[in-house]
Amino acid sequence: MKCYLQVQPDNTITDAITYPFGDYIEHQTDFLPADVMGGWFKLENGVIVEYPELKPLTKDDQISKIETELLNTKLAMAELVEQQQADNLNNQLALAEVIESIMGGGTVA
Repeated sequence: MKCYLQVQPDNTITDAITYPFGDYIEHQTDFLPADVMGGWFKLENGVIVEYPELKPLTKDDQISKIETELLNTKLAMAELVEQQQADNLNNQLALAEVIESIMGGGTVA
């Protein structure tokens, strides 16, 4: 099957038609993917190559991605709070030792 592809400077295919037009590139193929104009296919050395990572996310995919990022952020914040609490406890213990040393007349180790 002969088709004509609109190809962007980064080789992304943005349109496919069956007749010559403007700067469209003639391409011979046995199979033309249904979503070839979706923006995640590129023409490389005369071959149509799919790049799934370029495919736009659906609303559900976007929500799932945001929920995962939110969960990871909450976990990171919980770790920071836990570390801060441990640091605070260590500081309080060190301060108590200093106060005990001063009040008790001993020396600070």
